[in-house]
Amino acid sequence: MAGVFSVCGPRSMPQVADEFIKRRKDTEWFLEDDFDTYVEQMRQPHVWGGEPELLMSSHVLKVPITVYMRDRNSDGLKIIAEYGQEYGRENPICVLYHGYGHYDALRRQIAGSQSKQ
Repeated sequence: MAGVFSVCGPRSMPQVADEFIKRRKDTEWFLEDDFDTYVEQMRQPHVWGGEPELLMSSHVLKVPITVYMRDRNSDGLKIIAEYGQEYGRENPICVLYHGYGHYDALRRQIAGSQSKQ
């Protein structure tokens, strides 16, 4: 299973699997494995997801999810994917894609705040 990140966490993966089933017509074509086998694997403990699970997580949570990647040219971040835009663009869950199927959550820095040392 590609990917090591789930926005919902391992206990919520059954909800993500249910969302795949609910949206089977829209999702079956982009899964590499047999649909039923894939969904059953998503229900297992300690199974992490990748890009398809980020999309389904946006529907489960009803919030947008924005995926960033480091931009080597600017030494900043660039948006590489956005999911759940139908839930608005405000306050998305932000994740950083490192490559090789690995994602990390990004924490927003509130304007004017500084970290204490």
